[in-house]
Amino acid sequence: MTKEKRMIVYNKFDGHCAYCGTKIDYKDMQVDHIESKFKMEGKSQKEMDRIKNLNPACRQCNLYKRANGIETFREMLTTLHVRLRKIFIYRLAKKYGIVKENVWDGKFYFEREGK
Repeated sequence: MTKEKRMIVYNKFDGHCAYCGTKIDYKDMQVDHIESKFKMEGKSQKEMDRIKNLNPACRQCNLYKRANGIETFREMLTTLHVRLRKIFIYRLAKKYGIVKENVWDGKFYFEREGK
């Protein structure tokens, strides 16, 4: 990917991760394929790398999203607390008030920003 295209992707959400909204440095940005290359089998590289299919992502969001689509990623996040509750130290931390669960509204940064 060219530097020019990476910069366009970076500026798409003013230097924020499209998913969590964290401010990211250009050097730390990962370019996420909204519809993954894996799921776009048979399509050209040019088609996969269109700006409308690319989002700036922080490392954590990009790694957790993997090759999943937006709706699967959303489901993974909205049910994350259920998986965490299976971990003993999480339950203990919650019991002592060290961790508090918050309900996520299910909207990604790019949806809240309306871009």
